[in-house]
Amino acid sequence: MHRIPTTAPEQTNVAEDRKEPPFQGGSQPVPQQKDPVPGPGRSVAQVATLIVSVLVVAASVLYFFAH
Repeated sequence: MHRIPTTAPEQTNVAEDRKEPPFQGGSQPVPQQKDPVPGPGRSVAQVATLIVSVLVVAASVLYFFAH
């Protein structure tokens, strides 16, 4: 008997369409990013919020004991 080679139907693989570029070798450059340290503007806002919160708590305590 002779075997007839069968071929599978053509299947397109989606992963094959998205191939990575060839590796060049060596280390790849990494873009520099800004440090995530908050600037002075943020600390001023935090201090202002803290002062307002303390004043609200003090006013609430004075109102509670005054009545």
